[in-house]
Amino acid sequence: MEEKIIIIFKNQITGQSIDLEIPLNLSATELINGLNKGFDLGIDMDNPSRCYLRSKNPTTLIRGEVTLEEIGLRNGTIIYFDGVWQERQ
Repeated sequence: MEEKIIIIFKNQITGQSIDLEIPLNLSATELINGLNKGFDLGIDMDNPSRCYLRSKNPTTLIRGEVTLEEIGLRNGTIIYFDGVWQERQ
């Protein structure tokens, strides 16, 4: 059975907050790509320095080919999109 968690995704630009059920065996890049496409976030997936999200509980950057389980994400983790990298363009 595939292990899944329920996280809260908060888009701080639009104010949207949504609960999502996601598998723990996803890589951080796969999660970011899915959220980017699903919520039209405008993240440049070809630029590693701008391809990340941040989380609380645990507090960490979500990026790269590490799995969500390896990062330590768990039920109740909050993942934030704040577009900070957009301001640096």
